[in-house]
Formats: sequence, C-alpha cells, structure tokens
Amino acid sequence: MRVSLSHILNDLERNINNCQKLVTKVKNLGIHRIQVEMITELAFLRVFIAWENFLEDSFIRYLVGAKSPSGYIPNRFVNPANMEIAKNIISGERRVYIRWNSAGEVIARSEIYFKGGEPYGNVLRGATTDLNEMNVIRNRITHMSTISKAKFSNFVRRRFGHGKRGMTPGRLLLTPQVTQTTFFDYYIDIIKTTSKIIIKI
Repeated sequence: MRVSLSHILNDLERNINNCQKLVTKVKNLGIHRIQVEMITELAFLRVFIAWENFLEDSFIRYLVGAKSPSGYIPNRFVNPANMEIAKNIISGERRVYIRWNSAGEVIARSEIYFKGGEPYGNVLRGATTDLNEMNVIRNRITHMSTISKAKFSNFVRRRFGHGKRGMTPGRLLLTPQVTQTTFFDYYIDIIKTTSKIIIKI
C-alpha cells in the first residue's frame, strides 16, 4: 500500500518533535555543555535527514499523481506508472545518486518535472537562505574537510559580524537569535512551515 502525503508529513513532524524533546531534556540534565552540544548536533542531523527524506518521498509521490490532503495535484510533465519508474526517471540512465540537501538542486529538479516547479519552487526559493545555512551546518557536522570548516566559519562571520573562537555547530544551534529563539528551534520552524506548504494542508 502506497504511503500517503499526509503520512509522510506526519512522519517528518514526529521525527522533529522527538528531536526537540531530546534537546530540551538534555539541556536540563546538568551534564557538561560540550555533551549537550554534541547531542544537539546529532538531533539536528536527524531532523535534516528527515527533511531530505520528506523532500524525496513527497516528490516521488507527486510525480506519480498523488493527491494532497486538500485535493491538490501538481501539473506534471511526465506520467510514470509507479514510484520505482519515477525514481529511475529522476536518477537517469546512469542511476546517479540524487541529492536532496540542496534547495537549489531541488528547485531545478522540480522545474524539470512539474509546471512552474510547483509545489516546490516558490516555497523553497523563499526559504533558500535558511535551508542553505542548515546545509552548511549539516555538512560541518558530518564532514571534517577544510571546505566544510571554511564554509561554516564564513557562515558564523556573516551571522554575527565577526568570527567566534571555538564555535561548533552544536554551540551555534543552542545560541539564541535576536528573537531569543535558538537557531535549532528557528530552523525547525522553517522546516515545519515549508513542509506544510509543500503538502498543501
């Protein structure tokens, strides 16, 4: 039985809520700050992976004609018979690995297969800056490369107007913004809002 778009959204939100609860709990356990930061990084990574899965799963289902809870069906340029064929169409003859962590790549892909790139184009363009920042943090957590370190340092300088010695992804995520909302909670709100627009609740 094919999983519905509403189930995909619910699964994303369940993952997000569990990660938020985990971070809230560890902050109140009295453990060392570095340990809290490490757990926050892992929670953020889990959220971002869930977001990537959401994009892929919803994209494939829209491509085979799935209807959103509100009855919305995007105008498609292809009409694959099933999800396996849809995946093969997207990956191409070489069966290349398809990335879903880049907002720009998802937008470009959506414009190939859906009229006007909808329901992905407009909402992802509006959230591109935040999604790109999340991707920089995600890459810094998962990679120790010079490039990922440099991109993270540049992001920190842009955000704060200067570099911050000893700044880690976890420390950044737990830092309050001007609104007093932490970066972790702010980014989660972006994902929640964006995903609901895509599924057309």
